[in-house]
Amino acid sequence: MRFLSHPLLLVLLAASIPAAPALAQDPLVLGFDGAAASAGLPAPWQLERWSPVVPLGDYVARATVVTASGAAAPAGKVLELECEEAGFIVGSERSIDLSVHRWASWSWRADTLPTGASFRARDTNDQVLQLLFGFEGGKVLGYIWDSTGTPGATGSGLSWREDVRVMVLQAGPGSPGEWRRQRRDLAADFEQLFGEPPGPLKGVAVQSNCQHTESSGHGYIGAIELAGE
Repeated sequence: MRFLSHPLLLVLLAASIPAAPALAQDPLVLGFDGAAASAGLPAPWQLERWSPVVPLGDYVARATVVTASGAAAPAGKVLELECEEAGFIVGSERSIDLSVHRWASWSWRADTLPTGASFRARDTNDQVLQLLFGFEGGKVLGYIWDSTGTPGATGSGLSWREDVRVMVLQAGPGSPGEWRRQRRDLAADFEQLFGEPPGPLKGVAVQSNCQHTESSGHGYIGAIELAGE
């Protein structure tokens, strides 16, 4: 994981567009359907590769919109993520009031995990699946599928930054082709990890990286749904 200095996420975190009023019973679906725009992704999603800095040598940093398959696959289009000795982020600027949409739900699937990776050490801090929520003030709450470790583990997503906190939701390989469903209370998790209530949500991003372990990863994530309950 390495994303706070990246221009795309800085834009997400700095955004200050007022949140539009919404009804609590109306979920927001941040999906991948729609016409292809930037890098083959539907707007407003954008892809930025940040490792390697110079695009030389053999590496893979690819995000592709595909139709889901496998056990318990979600409906609609999903994002396929492939990394090999590289890191990239797919982000979208949003302005969302968590008092209205505090629950996040999504499905993800990890087919290949970075070899020997763990978020606990800087030189092994690779995950093929990371779902990141950026808040006003620059704090980032992340949910990760780690290669090793224990589900429920928490800590800093970057050892040198205290404004990035992550929670391990899955660790180790899943069954081949199996999707896992997740549902989290963003406000409660933010308060647990930062010790204070969150401000407005300003950006959502999916990140994948394998450069620290010089290995590869392959996974999928479906639409992210935000609801009031």
